[in-house]
Amino acid sequence: MTDYRVGIYIRLSLADGDGKAESDSIGNQRELIHQFLDRHPQLKNAPRTEFVDDGYTGTNTDRPQFQALMKELRTGAINVMVTKDFSRCHRDYTQMGNYLECVFPFLGVRYLSVNDGYDSDDYKGMTSGMDVVLRNIIYEAYSKDLSVKTTTAKIIMMKQGKYI
Repeated sequence: MTDYRVGIYIRLSLADGDGKAESDSIGNQRELIHQFLDRHPQLKNAPRTEFVDDGYTGTNTDRPQFQALMKELRTGAINVMVTKDFSRCHRDYTQMGNYLECVFPFLGVRYLSVNDGYDSDDYKGMTSGMDVVLRNIIYEAYSKDLSVKTTTAKIIMMKQGKYI
């Protein structure tokens, strides 16, 4: 039986900006993941450590808590990583694929994505399915589309003389 030590990674690109200490999305991700783990027969009693990056993009890994989690994974202090979905870990589909196919297996890390129904234990010795690839491509496309829409909206507001 494996001695599981769980690292929960929670991320949100933009904070709510309403003065709260923590955004609602962060709290919702936390609750979803803990409920999932509480129902998981192998992981329900495993020690859990949370890593939260509130206000950081998922298009790169320049996130303090993501880097802290990766350090724990590299040292073996944590051997299971759980996220709400793939996009919480990384929005670049090639980078996410690299983590799923190379980095996590090399480190002996079990990765679970709750909303995507993904558990790397289901793919031992195999590459992930086409559905995993497509989801990651969609997450990356969504991020790029959102960036264009945000930039366009800001330009329109500036042309109208509105404060941004």
